[in-house]
Amino acid sequence: MRFLAPFVPLLLLFLSFLFAQTGGTGIPPNEDRTLGNPVPDVILVDSSGKKFHLYQLKGKPVILSPIYTHCTSACPIITESLKKTIKLFGQPGRDFYLISLTFDPKDTVEDLKRFKREHGLGEGWTVVLVKDKSKLFELLDAIDFRFATLPDRQFVHPNLIVFLDKDMIIRKYMYGVSFDRIEFANALRIARGEIALPEKFRGHLFLVGMLGFVGTVVFTIVKLSRIRYRRKMTA
Repeated sequence: MRFLAPFVPLLLLFLSFLFAQTGGTGIPPNEDRTLGNPVPDVILVDSSGKKFHLYQLKGKPVILSPIYTHCTSACPIITESLKKTIKLFGQPGRDFYLISLTFDPKDTVEDLKRFKREHGLGEGWTVVLVKDKSKLFELLDAIDFRFATLPDRQFVHPNLIVFLDKDMIIRKYMYGVSFDRIEFANALRIARGEIALPEKFRGHLFLVGMLGFVGTVVFTIVKLSRIRYRRKMTA
């Protein structure tokens, strides 16, 4: 119908906003499936070759940043954005743990070392791989992190970080390659168990607001179109 034509740009605008909120590339996690669930206690290897269990970090929130060390686009930007943001919220290793986790099964300890050196990551910031490949995908499945493999060890993946609480329970996701300070503070509070119930649903307010906005505009356009049609018929 002709009166639906004005909806098209509006719908495209809405979808672009929605897509931007879910991380830019790749399929975003199904949070209904993951939030509130624990991650597996996998064995990690850091950039110095040291092995440790993920659950050894229990007791403090963990910020998990899935990356791969040969990335030339989103991963370096995410890492640099995190460097700027976390300065406002404490020191990694003391106030919370910060882990850059490679999801590339072919990454080595030398790759981790190079990535950490190139980005100037301090001692409290750990760059790790999962020792066992099958356990890597078990961890990625737990956070519902899905990626597609391209030629030359490149990947299409969602851009995100994951907040775990002191008991390794998934509490919050943040999407994109840069991080709003207020949203980051809110996510860290959730991971610390300091969040009030109404704030728990703050991440859905954007979608609810956009749906309400689109619904109002659609209703108005339909109503005006009907008025025009009636005037035309009675003219």
